[in-house]
Amino acid sequence: MEIKQMYLTPNAYSRPGMKMSKVKGIVIHYVGNAGSTAEANRNYFENLRSGQKMSNGQYRYASSHYIVGLKGEIIECIPETEVAYHASSANKDHIGIEVCHPTADGKFSKVTYKALIELIIHICKRHSLKPLRDVIRHYDVTGKDCPRYYVQNPSEWEQLKKDADKGVLGNNINKLEIELNGKIKEIDAINIEGTNYVKLRDLADEKIKVSYDTERKLPIIYVQ
Repeated sequence: MEIKQMYLTPNAYSRPGMKMSKVKGIVIHYVGNAGSTAEANRNYFENLRSGQKMSNGQYRYASSHYIVGLKGEIIECIPETEVAYHASSANKDHIGIEVCHPTADGKFSKVTYKALIELIIHICKRHSLKPLRDVIRHYDVTGKDCPRYYVQNPSEWEQLKKDADKGVLGNNINKLEIELNGKIKEIDAINIEGTNYVKLRDLADEKIKVSYDTERKLPIIYVQ
């Protein structure tokens, strides 16, 4: 994976120079301007340095650490040690990734998607992050319709995180046979320091029901 460093000029509106606290996660965005390139979006952030007033008279503050382009190119705009203006309250401890898209629905192309997954894996491994838990959408922070396609298609968002998670876990995934209600079943297991961890949903059968309460963020196990 090649990352091109095109750092923004330090300024109050897109690269404030504030130090990032410990990185706790990654926020995924879409650029919102269909067909625009990674470099064009980087230059947009750069041009904010002189101050750009919005219709309400306030100045615009915006940037991201990375931009993934239409051809899979990756531009780093701000070092990971510094704050970028991308997701309100999450700015201080989350890395922001803007992603280009060919059409207005915001769906990432295959080549862009692949590059994004590789970048997420790269960041997660360095900062000991877990994609299923620590990779979020802009929507999850502020309620904004961003990244649009992955807000409107939550199953696709879950798949994106799973694809990244597989890359982070790598060779730690292995097959494990267990006996479940008297029957032998083969499931995936993750081996961490000699201990096998399994997914709760893999323990489900005709007698054991596994679900998830999204409001309370709690797994539910029901034995009939």
